[in-house]
Amino acid sequence: MTYDTFREPAANLNTNSISWPAMQGLFALDKTFLGTENYMGITYFWNYEYRHTMRDTSYANRRLVHKKILEAGFKPCDENPQVAAIIERWARPDNK
Repeated sequence: MTYDTFREPAANLNTNSISWPAMQGLFALDKTFLGTENYMGITYFWNYEYRHTMRDTSYANRRLVHKKILEAGFKPCDENPQVAAIIERWARPDNK
């Protein structure tokens, strides 16, 4: 399965049903995937400026925003008008 073909809810993770140590492990693992197509959408990558928009975004939309930022040639944690526009466009649930 490639990054582009992965879709929720075909593989949905209910993080409310796992222990805190397991969640910490997922955060740590996903942190190693930042900046790659393997990013799972669990750990935070965005600049503090975008916290209100991104923190309640689904894992799928986080992956999509991360991918779009990388495709635009920026680092996931960058703060600039182009990254802000990508987040505004793709972080919404109705981004189709």
